[in-house]
Amino acid sequence: MSKEKSTTELRDEQTQLTVRGKEIVALAKTESRGLRPDEVTELERNQLRQQEINIELAELRALDIRKSEAQPTNKFSLRKAMLELADGGNYSEESRKMIAMGEASFNGSGVSKRNGRSLLIPVEQRAEITATGVAGTGSDLIDTQFMDILKPLRDRLVLAQAGATVIPGLVGNIDIPSYSGSSAAWAGENDAAADGAGVFSHKTMKPKRLTSKIYVSRQLLIQDSLAVENLLRADLLNAIASKLEATILGGAAHVDEAPDGLFTGFAGEAVSMNWDNIVGLETEIDLANALMQNSGYIMHTSIRGKAKTTVKKTGEALGFILDPDGTMNGYKALRTNAMYNVAAADPDPAKYGVIFGNWADLLIGQWGAIDLTIDPYTRAEEAMVKIIVNSYWDAAPRRNASFAKALMS
Repeated sequence: MSKEKSTTELRDEQTQLTVRGKEIVALAKTESRGLRPDEVTELERNQLRQQEINIELAELRALDIRKSEAQPTNKFSLRKAMLELADGGNYSEESRKMIAMGEASFNGSGVSKRNGRSLLIPVEQRAEITATGVAGTGSDLIDTQFMDILKPLRDRLVLAQAGATVIPGLVGNIDIPSYSGSSAAWAGENDAAADGAGVFSHKTMKPKRLTSKIYVSRQLLIQDSLAVENLLRADLLNAIASKLEATILGGAAHVDEAPDGLFTGFAGEAVSMNWDNIVGLETEIDLANALMQNSGYIMHTSIRGKAKTTVKKTGEALGFILDPDGTMNGYKALRTNAMYNVAAADPDPAKYGVIFGNWADLLIGQWGAIDLTIDPYTRAEEAMVKIIVNSYWDAAPRRNASFAKALMS
């Protein structure tokens, strides 16, 4: 009895059959002739085998699903770990493993823990495979699932959607090099060459503490429910993402304890939200030779709403500034309420931020683990538990010229 092929082997065979079929047809075209009887027979067998492989692949997928459903899974529960910490730190095995990973993440980052009684959640962690049962039977593998913060956090960050470079697991201060580029010049045949070297500089990224508070009821923590687990995880991620985004897209004055916002130090006058000013942002980036991949707009929600109802040019059939496919000026146009805005005094309208940039040049660094301090005492009379969230981040553009900014009304 022949050995059953694996999924990889079946897909490789499919690829070979496809390549062979293309070779037969290409040869007939090159020789300007129809297919020979033997070629027709080979193609028919080829197609039949392709169909058989599709059936075998489907059977293997169904088998994998049945195996995964039958295997026990050890899942880390954020809700359960919070309750365990609130009740004195008598952790389950899954919680202890998570905290150990968080400890390792902290120890390698150069960031100090806030206190000795906290719940440490690593930002990025793949599932751990542990052995049990009878080896070699397929039942000896158990997927121990831990909490992956990075992926859902990326999903919540409009900056990550735009293409910003998120770098987790950093260690110590990081110098980000910036290069102005080299130059060239014409010269006589025997003249000495001019120095065409560019200029190197760097920006230093270092861990800065981002802290927030979440309040949950103790009654909620004791609910053994997937919906409650998802709610707590969402609250944790939103607490980090909303503040991180508001800071990076903001315009607060420089302080050493927080990253500068992209609008920090911005002194430009507010302009009208119109087609010329929108295109002008792209032109500014293009003139700086920074118009590359991941270029696009991020704007305040109010500006995007206005772009949906404002025509590009009055009297010309050019449509609205925001196209029906959600792009603007041919680029992606993302929105967030975290974008910098200035509420002007009446009768002037409020002014909202718009940025066009090469978002790959925005670096967002992360250090250590997420440090959760559980305080069951401060509001104990209300049966509320206070969760203090500490995490460590920094952000900086590799090149300031990669971002064109405006306040629009």
